[in-house]
Amino acid sequence: MALIYCWKSAVWSVLGLVFLLFVSMFRPVPAIAKDDPDTVLYEVTEDMYLKDAAGNLVASVVPDGRRTAVAQLAGWAKVGTPLCPWSVLSLTPGAKRCTVNATGADDLSLTTGTGSLGGTFAVVVQDDNLVDAPEFVVMTGTFAGDADLSLSLAGQAPIGFIKNGVATIDGTSEASFKFTGTFRLPFALDAHGKHHKPRPDRDAFYLNDHERPVEVKDNERSLGWPTVRLEIDF
Repeated sequence: MALIYCWKSAVWSVLGLVFLLFVSMFRPVPAIAKDDPDTVLYEVTEDMYLKDAAGNLVASVVPDGRRTAVAQLAGWAKVGTPLCPWSVLSLTPGAKRCTVNATGADDLSLTTGTGSLGGTFAVVVQDDNLVDAPEFVVMTGTFAGDADLSLSLAGQAPIGFIKNGVATIDGTSEASFKFTGTFRLPFALDAHGKHHKPRPDRDAFYLNDHERPVEVKDNERSLGWPTVRLEIDF
């Protein structure tokens, strides 16, 4: 399965992300997110390893093998959502979003496409440093959940899900939230509409909720590469 070719391979990377989506209510996840989602995260980098059933590192996919990875994610959350509370306006008046940074790790079965994920997140806003991106931390926390990438592994759709997710805000005794999440994997299309592996600086697409391709925007790329997009449902 050598990384499940094209979007089937990208699917594995996305896992490290959706963990942050902690929400106040647990609801079934839609196939693809809203036109104007509350929170979106993009996978910026990932370090991936293949293992055998005993947990030993291997150089290629083996029977009953697993995939583990650590990913760095970045994105945004709307003000007034769990990842960007209204209180941030006291620090950044007029802000409409908070920046969210995360580090996530996953452990997945290459046979079933399911497994676990977890990690940490930081919510940051712009301070008096206007030279670079927002960096002032206003909230941190941890997350964990179950990952289901079986549809992608089976070649049915370039999407995945996070189930049974729980996130906790640091420094609080009971501020934990259930969450669900959906992520989309980028893919390329040829003249006949066949899916292929996306390439840097070339047209790429996500699958929308109508099972139609939606073009990856320039600001949804990392160093030219189209990124896995994670959409959080509050």
